[in-house]
Amino acid sequence: MRARALVAPVGVVATAAPAISGLWALCAWEARRARGGERPYTEALDGTARIGGGLNGAPLRITWIGDSLAAGLGCDDVADTPAHLSARLLERPVDVTVLAVPGSKASDVIADQLDHVDPYTDVVVLCVGANDVANSVARGVYAAQVNHILTTLAPIPVVMLTLPDISMADRMAEPLRSLAGARGRYFEAARAKVAARHAHVVSVDIASRPAGLTRRAGRNLLCADRFHPGAEGYRVWAERVATTCSELFEPKQSKFHPSQLT
Repeated sequence: MRARALVAPVGVVATAAPAISGLWALCAWEARRARGGERPYTEALDGTARIGGGLNGAPLRITWIGDSLAAGLGCDDVADTPAHLSARLLERPVDVTVLAVPGSKASDVIADQLDHVDPYTDVVVLCVGANDVANSVARGVYAAQVNHILTTLAPIPVVMLTLPDISMADRMAEPLRSLAGARGRYFEAARAKVAARHAHVVSVDIASRPAGLTRRAGRNLLCADRFHPGAEGYRVWAERVATTCSELFEPKQSKFHPSQLT
């Protein structure tokens, strides 16, 4: 009797593992299907520019790499992209370089973007992972690739955005929307663990909604494709990015400030 009791849980685990894998694959399929519908936004706006050129001080150099969220896909005006919004909030000259490409996975950042990051840039903003979730990439593979990206960028300060709340996407039907959200949180836990191992990396939360905003109301922040944020959604993210960038270059707070490096 005791032997049977010990064997039974093993059988349950063995049966459950393929089922869980199947659910993740189903989530990925649904995410790809939703992403492949009508797409009013396909090409990112060219975000490379100097912001606040008339302000005093040497320009801060910020490079954005990653996927469509880093590129600000879903905006009709480049001024509404998170790269430009956050730069204006810094109230100083900012040289913005946007290398992010819609549809990029972590492997694409490694293959196509890393080599183009200026080693003298002051900050890199990285957002990648949503496409890995939607393309059945294994979590361990994603974590290893994120680690490679962060290791390659060191010692440049990196502001890494968390994975968004994927369950917000209106184009995904329930219950798969919730399952996709769970897969996204599963990947986010791996991303956070990797980022925490790198002293030059600061994470910025883009998954949580502003206080008092319900999930249903939060969907009003999506753009016309019901998959990406709109200008108002990106504004929320930009405020968080700008706050973190300001702290990185505050002499009394940050080890990255030039006064602390001399």
